[in-house]
Amino acid sequence: MGHLSNLHFLASHGTLWMFLVTFGERLGLPLFVTPLLIAAGSLAAMGKLHLGVLLLVTTIGCVAGDTVWYELGRWKGSALFGFLCRISFQPDSCVRRSQLALEKHTGLSLLWAKWIPGVGHLALPLAGAARVPRLRFHFYNAVGSIVWLAVLLAGGYLSMRTVDWLGLFVISAQWAISLALAVSVVQALRSYWNRRLFLKTLRASRISPEELYDQVEAGGQPVIVDLRHPLDFLAAPRTLPNAVRMNPDEVTNRLSELPADRDIVVYCTCPNEATAVKVAQELHKLGISRVRPLAGGLAGWERLGFPVDKHFGDDGHPLVMVQAG
Repeated sequence: MGHLSNLHFLASHGTLWMFLVTFGERLGLPLFVTPLLIAAGSLAAMGKLHLGVLLLVTTIGCVAGDTVWYELGRWKGSALFGFLCRISFQPDSCVRRSQLALEKHTGLSLLWAKWIPGVGHLALPLAGAARVPRLRFHFYNAVGSIVWLAVLLAGGYLSMRTVDWLGLFVISAQWAISLALAVSVVQALRSYWNRRLFLKTLRASRISPEELYDQVEAGGQPVIVDLRHPLDFLAAPRTLPNAVRMNPDEVTNRLSELPADRDIVVYCTCPNEATAVKVAQELHKLGISRVRPLAGGLAGWERLGFPVDKHFGDDGHPLVMVQAG
């Protein structure tokens, strides 16, 4: 009886429920929306919900949530990425952002981004910060959203149409929803635990701005590497004195610029120094042991009033640093 009651609840309120769940998931809430979309498609096949209406309301919720992040990206730019890194359960999102952003962001990535965990949410503020035109953003994002939602809804719909799953679905409806919620909780807890371990490693390995400044003033010659993405550099066209600019994915190809007998300091934009720590760990694996991330990155260095090198062209605009080819 309880299972039938739950099924009746889904059938009665499923359209509103799916709008709210889809909207919340696109805003970044840890909701495991995939099985719920499939279940909604199954209900549509049973005649309890309308498939076309489901696709419409979930598309509206999806596009609305995505638009929030796009507009925040246009408004806050690289400052928003620092906030996302600071609250993220997965600090390596900074590295994924850099890898994604190295593609020329024309908006085409929005067609497939939702199928890749993490990238689907990160591509939205990145598109805003990259000033992808609104019309282009909404076109590609709407097409990508409709395809993503239609495939999942159709999966549930067709399975009910081609196989007699009705009895099984009625019996397991409550368990399917409970499983989806449980998976969401487990994923959130696992990401939270990985974040704690990551930050513990970070605190043990990073160098403070004061320590680096004293080292330079004492005549030390550390190699300082700026790992910021070009979008971040355009927002703050400054580096630490004599810093070498590299994109994270090209560091291993420029090892000749990183002598193993000198101290190497790497920094990025993310407050958790996620990219810097990842690069430091990779260099350690390659035999370069004297490498440490800078605590606080460029912002932490400037906050203490330490000198920086400014990079401007003859026209007064920031120089655009591109990836070495």
